[in-house]
Amino acid sequence: MRVRLVIRWRAETADAGPPPPPPAADHRFYERQPLNSRFVIYASDLEGAQHSIPARSINMSKSGALVEAEKPIELNSVVYVKATELGLMGGATVRHCTPRGHKFRIGLYFPNQLTRCL
Repeated sequence: MRVRLVIRWRAETADAGPPPPPPAADHRFYERQPLNSRFVIYASDLEGAQHSIPARSINMSKSGALVEAEKPIELNSVVYVKATELGLMGGATVRHCTPRGHKFRIGLYFPNQLTRCL
């Protein structure tokens, strides 16, 4: 019995460039679901004055949400959210606030599940 070793060499072309990076890992415990619902975020500014900021949800899970608003909110702020259309309310922490065009995408983390409201 003869064994033949075959080695194939594939030259990379100059146009190919480096291979694409692997997709980023999603380390969320709960899966986010797309959602298009109105939220109101109640936040305090640096002077302690309360502001209500209307927002629209992009996606949501049991432990967080991504919303879009016209005003930024300070990172790590503790806020109160109310989603009347969903009948939910509760506390949240701002994880990120990223400019997107003329609006801001705000990542909210719910340390406790939101509660039902009427």
